[in-house]
Amino acid sequence: MGVLWHYLWRLGVGNPMVLRVVHNGSRHLRHLWARLGYLGAMVMLMLVGLLAGQGMSGEVSLVDLAKSGSDLFRWISYTQVILICLLAPLFMATAIAQERAGQTMEILLTTPLSNLQIVLGSYLGRLFFVLTLLASGLPLFAVLLIFGGVPMKSVFISFAVAAETAMFMGAAAVTLSVFRAGGRKAVFAFVIGMAGYLVGAYLFDRWLLQPYSAGTTTWLTPIHPLLVLESTMRTATYHPPAPETLGHLPGVVAFYLGRPFAAFSMLSIAATVLMLVASALMLRYLSSSGAVMLTWMQKQIHIGPVRGEGWPARSVWSNPIAWREAHTRGGGGVGFTARWSFTAVGLLATAVLLLLHHMNALPTLPNKTTATESFRALLTWMLLVQMAVIGLVAIYMSAGCVSKEREDGTLDLMLTTPVSPKQYIWGKLRGLVSFLGALIATPVVSLLMVSVYVAIAQMMQWDTAGSVVGMPSGASYVQRWTPLVLYESPLLMLLLLLPFVSLCVMMGMNWSLKARGVLGAVIPTLAVVSVLVLLMGFCGYNTAANLPIIGPLVNAFSPVSGLLMIVDPWNCVAEFAGNEFGTRVLLLIAACIAAAGYCLIVWGILQHMVSGFDQTVRRLSGTG
Repeated sequence: MGVLWHYLWRLGVGNPMVLRVVHNGSRHLRHLWARLGYLGAMVMLMLVGLLAGQGMSGEVSLVDLAKSGSDLFRWISYTQVILICLLAPLFMATAIAQERAGQTMEILLTTPLSNLQIVLGSYLGRLFFVLTLLASGLPLFAVLLIFGGVPMKSVFISFAVAAETAMFMGAAAVTLSVFRAGGRKAVFAFVIGMAGYLVGAYLFDRWLLQPYSAGTTTWLTPIHPLLVLESTMRTATYHPPAPETLGHLPGVVAFYLGRPFAAFSMLSIAATVLMLVASALMLRYLSSSGAVMLTWMQKQIHIGPVRGEGWPARSVWSNPIAWREAHTRGGGGVGFTARWSFTAVGLLATAVLLLLHHMNALPTLPNKTTATESFRALLTWMLLVQMAVIGLVAIYMSAGCVSKEREDGTLDLMLTTPVSPKQYIWGKLRGLVSFLGALIATPVVSLLMVSVYVAIAQMMQWDTAGSVVGMPSGASYVQRWTPLVLYESPLLMLLLLLPFVSLCVMMGMNWSLKARGVLGAVIPTLAVVSVLVLLMGFCGYNTAANLPIIGPLVNAFSPVSGLLMIVDPWNCVAEFAGNEFGTRVLLLIAACIAAAGYCLIVWGILQHMVSGFDQTVRRLSGTG
């Protein structure tokens, strides 16, 4: 028994790798700022929720207070899981890759440490910081218990789901790092894919599966953390099936459908253990003979340059930095497939949505009276998912474009060339935006497909081109025929999305220039962009619905509420029914003004980066 205890102790708490990672990481201020930023975001979300609900009103009953606390707890729990999904892989991304970059992996392999100790040490040491990030939110949930309506069991389930999600995401990041599957690029692609899965699968279950499940959970619930939380917090409208209805099914299937939280826990823990064991088994093989196989695979499927052969000669643009960012990023098979798969899936989803609408097969969503309103709601959610993925890709790629070159030493080599700081920064911006062109075009072309369908449907006099709905006009409602979308919606989307993506890229580059590592650039960029989107969306949506002229101008600066205004201006823009032509012209002017404003901000950040480029680079390199 003593030998087993000593073995487990050396694998976990007493692991030298764990002690080294925790000791060194605890001395870095970025971990402290990450915890403070995470807690600050949660506190801000709680305050916004209280102000938007009934929790801060002068006269409120205990029932309303409990309902407000329950709704706020649910949204904070969802936000906690989403933030953990975004941050946990970033903390874990350097688990093994940092050892290889510092050329200490070969030294570790010569020590008495086993493969399992190396993998678990890197994993548990960085998981410690993620769990402390979760623990920092405990006082916030304790405050929510004062409102009532939140059972203690829900609090423990919320933290358990978040912790298990962090364990799974971290194990996936460590596995990608061990298998050398693209390094940080693969980790970022995994994070973006998980973010798209969280939003897309949740909407798929909410709008397509739940209407036919009679208020019970579905087969998607146990493999989705947000749906697991919903099944434990909204038991009145979303609960597991009764045991007697599952009696005819096999025991494993009945357990999977009847106990979503337990099934999610078992699946996430089993997947985590399998990935860590596979990483431990393959660690030394991939560090020695596995490199030969990796070179052979690169030569066969043309991913990256093969040793001794290099890249073939190519013609470049006038700005070589821009050409390099646009053509060499994601130039391998994985990057090419991921980029164009996103476009293909987005356009295919739009085509399927149009086909279902044309065949009158779309379900009528809650709080929607016509098929046109249901179509707009589904189209809005689909475009929101696409915009979220595009924004995350822009942030992750730009936040590592400079700091990664500083880490691998190519920045010092580039500074010896005739390329000026302005050419370097402007080339990075132009190249990254060009690389993201296929992703940016996806929502624009999606709206173009809907606009073309509306034009054809009106020519053919189909009933599916639109419907008659009641719209607010002053103090009353008027009945008016409305198409699915406005004809100019693709242009408005382009004016909204392209400058916003440029701003995300520019802010990521700004932090990447100042940070020593990729993680130190990604976290502040995500925080700043998230706060900007939340504040502008919260202010712009209410302003557009209440102020006839100023509202659309303010709302055009917000990508989220601006999208709502583009897809459904009849319900999101004040007095749209009273003066449709004038308001449509106003929307176009507002989009142009917002685009010009974003361009000015991007230009200002660029000038600031150029003016302090040499000083910043010398300071971080230790030569200034």
